[in-house]
Amino acid sequence: MPLTASTVTRTVSVDGASVTCHDSVTPGELDRPLVLVHGTGGTTASHFGHLFPMMATRTRVIAVDWAPTADPAADLTVDLLVGQVRAAVDELLGSDAAFDLLGYSLGAVVAGQLAADLGRRVENLVLVAGWATTDVHQRLRNEVWRHLYDTSPDALARYTAFCGLSPLALRSLTPAMLDGALASLTADEFTARQMDLNARVDVADRLSAVTARTLIVSCAEDVMVPPHHQYELLGIIDDARLTTMTSGHAFFLERPAELMQIVDLHLREPDRHPAGAIIPETHA
Repeated sequence: MPLTASTVTRTVSVDGASVTCHDSVTPGELDRPLVLVHGTGGTTASHFGHLFPMMATRTRVIAVDWAPTADPAADLTVDLLVGQVRAAVDELLGSDAAFDLLGYSLGAVVAGQLAADLGRRVENLVLVAGWATTDVHQRLRNEVWRHLYDTSPDALARYTAFCGLSPLALRSLTPAMLDGALASLTADEFTARQMDLNARVDVADRLSAVTARTLIVSCAEDVMVPPHHQYELLGIIDDARLTTMTSGHAFFLERPAELMQIVDLHLREPDRHPAGAIIPETHA
């Protein structure tokens, strides 16, 4: 099922990889298209299944699903994923077109570096649950994830739910709902390669080149990428402001409407809050 009635899905070949692109096609009242970049182990449908159609009522939305490299033995890198997103955007919009950009989790790492590389082509940038440099807390969690991936898929699903959802969200699930959620939390080798990349992210020096008007969105109860990482981003990117959602890492399950409101307001009025501002939570 398409993300919207007008959405066109196609593939773009990038260095031998078949990268999937979703394009809502129809322009909206906002001037520029919005490009979405999902996070680790996700897709446009799983991470932006709510945000894509909601934002498509405002503007043309393009989303890119990463693809495994043609050489399965090659290390996955931020540059490689940036290249996939950039090639897809250039194919759909042209190599000179300006656009707005949103990335989530590892997608925020990729989006931040892409914005740094493209300069003024990216006018507005939204980084949700992103980070600049992996720290010891993240590496320890990553090591536990890898051990469970290698030894116990059932325990891995439970660990992922425990880390991804806030305590309030977990308490709200019935046993049947929890069982359904756990059954959906599977991982494959491409996810494992993305987790390996998560353990060695270091893009702080490159993010200082971002010129886009940037909104950093922090999830207050995020165990995977805790809020101190977003405050670090606020200090690195010159034209950045920060707001918070009361959510775990999986905002798309807990606060999709709130993120829609946050993103829509930033794209409509990017200078509403000055650089360096801490914006009160929206509570949509």
